Amino acid sequence: MVEIRGKGRPSRRPGVAAKKTRRAKAAPALPPTRKGSRSRENLKAAALRALERIGYRNLRLADIAEEAGVNISLVYHYYQDKAHLVFEALSGVINIRSAVEEDPKRPHDPFQALYHANLLFAQFYRDHPGLVRAVQHFNEEHPEFHGIYARAWSDWNRRIAETISRRFENTGLSEDEAVAVAFALGGMVDKFLFETYVERKADLLAIIPQPEDAARMLAVLWYRSLYLKNPDPADVGRFTGIARMSADTAS
Repeated sequence: MVEIRGKGRPSRRPGVAAKKTRRAKAAPALPPTRKGSRSRENLKAAALRALERIGYRNLRLADIAEEAGVNISLVYHYYQDKAHLVFEALSGVINIRSAVEEDPKRPHDPFQALYHANLLFAQFYRDHPGLVRAVQHFNEEHPEFHGIYARAWSDWNRRIAETISRRFENTGLSEDEAVAVAFALGGMVDKFLFETYVERKADLLAIIPQPEDAARMLAVLWYRSLYLKNPDPADVGRFTGIARMSADTAS
């Protein structure tokens, strides 16, 4: 998932001794049976539901066991501690960008592709604010997860940069510039959706009440940033004021 920033507490990085202690613990072996695999998947799904309600910092393994409807001893049978289980559960969440990229329904029209991707992200932030915040907190506190998270964010933006480079190959845009553009625009999306649907800022929700509204506005901003012109009037929708913004209309 793209890096999500908010008002969480400062990062707390474990010291070397803590890292060595964690590595010294032998993680339970992957279950060799189909039943064991189903049990692990059930526990990961329960962990995500519990994280949505409770958040990472207040979560206990007992909460996950209760959510899954199992005895806590079964949780310990497959996972050594809370961080181990949450790591596996959230590692799937940050792959939402792969799901967007591989979506067979993703349009090829430049504006519609931007709208479609932003809509999926906006819906996820709206529907799972607790999980988004849990990813943020776990990312701050777990170095190994932070590494995976950072790579997923970087890989996604570099793929976006490749698309930008292809579309503007005759402009002299360097590879580094394309990457910078992708990171800048992607960061805008993450911050905006976090403030709107996780922090639930009243002034933003009044303007952008639905994910469809957020997706259209963000797609218009992306399109104007990349193509230095407006999309078709039908695509602008109710954001005609943004479409009219230009040097000629500035006071």
